[in-house]
Amino acid sequence: MVFYAFYIALYAQIAIGITFMPLWLKAQGLGEATIGTCMAAAAIIAVVINPLVGTLADRTRRNKTILIGLIVGAICATFAMTTITGAVLVVAVFLIYRSLVSPLVPLAESILIANLTVFRLDFGQVRAWGSASVVATTLLCGFLVDWFDARAIIWLLLAALMAQLVTSRGLPSRARDAQAAITFAAISRALRSRGFLVLLGSAAISQACHGVFYAYSTFRWMEAGHSTSAIGIFWSIGVGVEIVAFVLGKRITARLSAGKIIRIACIAGILRWGIFGLSAELAPTLVVQLLQGATLGFTQIGVAFYMRQSIAPEFLSSASGIYSAAVGLITALAILASAHLYPISSSYVFLFAALLCFLGTVVATLMPDRNDRGDDGGPFAS
Repeated sequence: MVFYAFYIALYAQIAIGITFMPLWLKAQGLGEATIGTCMAAAAIIAVVINPLVGTLADRTRRNKTILIGLIVGAICATFAMTTITGAVLVVAVFLIYRSLVSPLVPLAESILIANLTVFRLDFGQVRAWGSASVVATTLLCGFLVDWFDARAIIWLLLAALMAQLVTSRGLPSRARDAQAAITFAAISRALRSRGFLVLLGSAAISQACHGVFYAYSTFRWMEAGHSTSAIGIFWSIGVGVEIVAFVLGKRITARLSAGKIIRIACIAGILRWGIFGLSAELAPTLVVQLLQGATLGFTQIGVAFYMRQSIAPEFLSSASGIYSAAVGLITALAILASAHLYPISSSYVFLFAALLCFLGTVVATLMPDRNDRGDDGGPFAS
């Protein structure tokens, strides 16, 4: 149960960060273009931080210790946000916070994937609880912002991080059969396979488009006249469909290869972002959010399936960190481009995301539909 509890706390923090932190930044006096640049800078920081943290975890085997240290640092940074004023200081502390929380997901997933067999876990089931936490947290945060103001965002974020700290103490440090610490050269050699490189150019693009969505969707919905509580409901619908995808993850991976799953996710991204680029009214929004099960759920299922099948356990933290860095780099570039497109029209931002997913679809066709390490049932095996 410890993985379920930790993922609930982890994705509560993520829900607040991706959905409502732009509103908090705006409440501190930052404009939309500045917020976009700030989010892009945070993604660039993740490009550097995540591989370094992943490599450190693989070489030292202290995944849990590193994870807890990052959470403690994030708590301190979040508490500082309750007292700071001034745009420069707000941006500085926000970027410190993002540099501390950005490695949490790849670190947590490396621990989870490495322990799936040992603890007889189903990746989809654990991840579904994280998505359920996103639903509950997004709804709660939306209503709290309506009832109070943007300060509620930071206090709820602080509570989520404290819950992470408590639940993380019960996580295993590493896979029980992990080997001795390995060298940087060995890690580098292990991650130069064609399949992994294609993963970075397809699934990472699909995932990065969600970063654009997180940065600008709230503003686009508000332009269309939707309230923050309604926006919370929209997010909950999307994550609800995402949960269904994760619950069905074992069935999906039993029928489809990682490459096919990721191709479906990229194609769904073309449809989702294209529709949202054309209209943010109620009916199109419902269609857009129903597609989240494919765009986000299938992407993460496909990535986890590939990692479990094709990456040796001793390299999982490095692989997860590098994948996360690729997502961060593409996200940063996409958000920077979107910061110039948004003042012209918010619709251009999402039509641009649809174009990126088309590129991701093309790259995904190059992914081999085979198992590089020998099939062991994948991450959803129990």
